Amino acid sequence: MRPLATVLYEDSMAAGAGGEFPLHDLVLAMVCDQLPDEELQVWGLRRRIPCNPRRGINKLINDLAKTDVIASQGKLCVVVDHDRIARHLGLTPDSNDAGIIEALRQRSDAPAKLSVFFLRPNMEGLLASIEGCGGLRAPPCKNLNARDIVLQKVAWNEGPQVRDCVASEQPGLGDLSKMLADLHRDCA
Repeated sequence: MRPLATVLYEDSMAAGAGGEFPLHDLVLAMVCDQLPDEELQVWGLRRRIPCNPRRGINKLINDLAKTDVIASQGKLCVVVDHDRIARHLGLTPDSNDAGIIEALRQRSDAPAKLSVFFLRPNMEGLLASIEGCGGLRAPPCKNLNARDIVLQKVAWNEGPQVRDCVASEQPGLGDLSKMLADLHRDCA
């Protein structure tokens, strides 16, 4: 079974995570919420939609030159912090989304396979959205273990209403989960 898409994340995986990346599990839980008739489980989607945390925006940008290899026969989705990406691309801080996406596509060897999604303004913004939607206290973002616990709780223990709220507060994650759900439907 070939992957439908690979998701590159700017963020890093916590040491000892055992290959799990809670932000990706949250995205996959959002995908499952959109496909209620299929009784999907997050763990079942991991092979179809693998993640690749890159541990830094520069590594993610450099990997765009290998979009075709990383995506294989599927899509390559990148999730980046909106507040820092323009500077790393040599753009002005007030660059619009279309300009940022175009700059990323220019670095890709297969721009048709590339889709870009933003955390607004960044991981701290996502954690604030989670706190506002589900009442879970947002930890300091630099505490990867505490951050991952909150993301896991939203992915595994909270209901679809909380994840729907997060998706509306973080449209990049909402759009990513919709695109992945559509890819899954198209290949089912």
